[in-house]
Amino acid sequence: MRPWAEAMTLISHDEAAAVLSRAVSSTGTRGDMATVAAVVRSTRTRPLMPTRLLAEAVTRAGLWQRLDERAAGDPGGLSVLVTPGTSAYGDPTTAVSAVLVEQLIDLLCDRGYRNITVGAARCGPDVWLEGPGLLQTCRRLGYGGRTQRGNTYRIVDLSEDVEPAGFPPSSVLHGSGMARAWLEADFRINIAKNSTHPEFGYALCLANLLGVLPQADKHHHYRARRDGAEVVVDLLRSYAPDFHIIDAVVSSHGCAGSYVGKPLGTGTVIAAPDGALADLVGALLMHVDPVSSPLNARVLRDHGLPDGYHLDGDLTPYQGWRNPPRALVEAVRRLAPDGRAHRLFSIASWQVTPGTAEVTDPALARLSRLLTTLIRVADENPAASAALCTVVGAAASASSTVRAWRTGFGKERIRRRDVSLAVDPDAYTRRDFDRINGLLQPLEDIIDALPADAWLMRWQHLDHSILFGCERTVNAPYAEFVRRVDISRTISYMTDYLGGRVHVVSRDVQGRPTRQIERNLYLAQPNYMAFYGGPPIDVCKLEKISYEERSQRIAWQTVHSPNGSAEYDDGSVVFLPADGGNRTRIVVRVRQRFTLPLTWQVFRPETRPKLREPLVQDSYQRFFTRTLDNFEAQYEGRPYRIGRPWEKHDDMLAAELPTQRLTEAARLVRSITAQALAVSKLPGQLGADGFRHVAPGDVPSRFGLLEELREELRPAVTGFWQGLREAVARDRRSR
Repeated sequence: MRPWAEAMTLISHDEAAAVLSRAVSSTGTRGDMATVAAVVRSTRTRPLMPTRLLAEAVTRAGLWQRLDERAAGDPGGLSVLVTPGTSAYGDPTTAVSAVLVEQLIDLLCDRGYRNITVGAARCGPDVWLEGPGLLQTCRRLGYGGRTQRGNTYRIVDLSEDVEPAGFPPSSVLHGSGMARAWLEADFRINIAKNSTHPEFGYALCLANLLGVLPQADKHHHYRARRDGAEVVVDLLRSYAPDFHIIDAVVSSHGCAGSYVGKPLGTGTVIAAPDGALADLVGALLMHVDPVSSPLNARVLRDHGLPDGYHLDGDLTPYQGWRNPPRALVEAVRRLAPDGRAHRLFSIASWQVTPGTAEVTDPALARLSRLLTTLIRVADENPAASAALCTVVGAAASASSTVRAWRTGFGKERIRRRDVSLAVDPDAYTRRDFDRINGLLQPLEDIIDALPADAWLMRWQHLDHSILFGCERTVNAPYAEFVRRVDISRTISYMTDYLGGRVHVVSRDVQGRPTRQIERNLYLAQPNYMAFYGGPPIDVCKLEKISYEERSQRIAWQTVHSPNGSAEYDDGSVVFLPADGGNRTRIVVRVRQRFTLPLTWQVFRPETRPKLREPLVQDSYQRFFTRTLDNFEAQYEGRPYRIGRPWEKHDDMLAAELPTQRLTEAARLVRSITAQALAVSKLPGQLGADGFRHVAPGDVPSRFGLLEELREELRPAVTGFWQGLREAVARDRRSR
């Protein structure tokens, strides 16, 4: 694969096109199975119907040769799965044309490929809306199971009939399933709509792959719990489509073309056997940097482009095309994907086709009308564009502030992340692991020679990095300590550990890991860096573990930082017996250099040593004191992890938005107000003597709703006080 992201990061669109042209002329192959990205366009001098555009594009991109090779002489026995980008209730102009899909089916049938299935999936706000089922709405979109020429095909819901997919342990999708139709298909064709996106900038073939995953709530499972780019990378490694098509006959551009349809006739079809290559061509036609999308940038970095690819067609940008304003894109990217604000924006800004479904939450419906109206007119109305960017920017600032506060003061409320390994385990040999101790030895000698302070901590600056060492002797028998505290899990004992993934490369005869690759995430360090925009620490490490009779040691070397948060995070931890084995000595030595936020880079703390040194000393003392406390907590069986893990009930809670609580609060206020202002009927009955006779149960409550609420809360309040009394009693007994 050709390294693309590094080459494209700092060049303009025109330079990119020139580089592509030179690359094609020097490395492009002309063999029958060359990787070709075909661009077929309808122009004034050469007008073409959509059928002709499609037929030429797939032919020039080599679809038929690839199908013939896979069919091995039996086209009728080859199962072909076509997955067009659709939304059950979204604007049809944001979805792939059903007419184009059926024209592709006709072309396939003409060549004998008649075992064809169209895979549909839910996306966007579909799970929030009340309407007919997905397969029923497919008919509204034009998928009737039979083309105009009489060729038949099946329609399946990719959210149903899910089977284990066998994703490897290093994958962020490990343990996830896929639809049987996707797993068993002999040939997969991914068709995407040519559209812009308010967060990615553009959304084409790679973004469309998020829709083929089985969970109905795509945002919760593949954006909040996991990083969408990692999901796509791992899907491509295990179950990649075999061919990609971009429907740009009528595109959707503007601020959020994927959410609110803004059609523009572009008369183009793009086809390629590689999704990253097809998206690259699509981005160039939009006159946008192909690596400006974080999703595509990640795929291009990890997956790369095919060797010897060839571009066949005109790359002149579309006339009249509008990309999302940069201010909007940056504001949306500042919304944490695992936060409510990001989820609310992604749902409320989606245009729902009138008459197809109903938004059941009134507050969400009002917010959706506001956002979609602003998006629709923002391209022509500067005031609307400014208002849209201001609203989203304010939400992003509030979201960032809340997350920064939680980093320092509410760590228990931060969600842990499901991540992939982010590196290829096969890229490293045993020699890479075995040389770690030798690389660390000179640094450890320096650390050991430094004077220790009152806390037995040593530190020294070295080439803009920090050398640090500390140790503690705990009152735990060595044999029992190493039994309870698994040294191979040392990284997860570190303070502020948010999550990660471990891939064991080798084990000893007792089954203990001796070589492993680990990716780990921590909160921003020091924690106050989060208030300046500091990202979480995200590093991938090679680890060598040794088990001796009188010591256990783990040493690690950082080989990659997916978010660029660290240049160095190398070190070792050693468990040693003390006092004849009656106690255990823990020794920590590290070399670290973390990337500072822009504000601190401008401040240049290295030029102010009198300010820098107390800050460094305090932050390291806090971090490693708590880390050593965590080792003891692990030995004693006490909880010490921060953050909240994702659990099954979170899948149900994910369906709750802030607007729902706002709606419920408004209903409660209206009900209480109505009861308070209502003129109640006099109780009892009027007797013949002119007096009203009242029985004990005749007097109604003036605030029945409040009493009902009080009764509902009574068990929770009683349970709280009971639990508090029990906790106080346990505390007294322990003393």
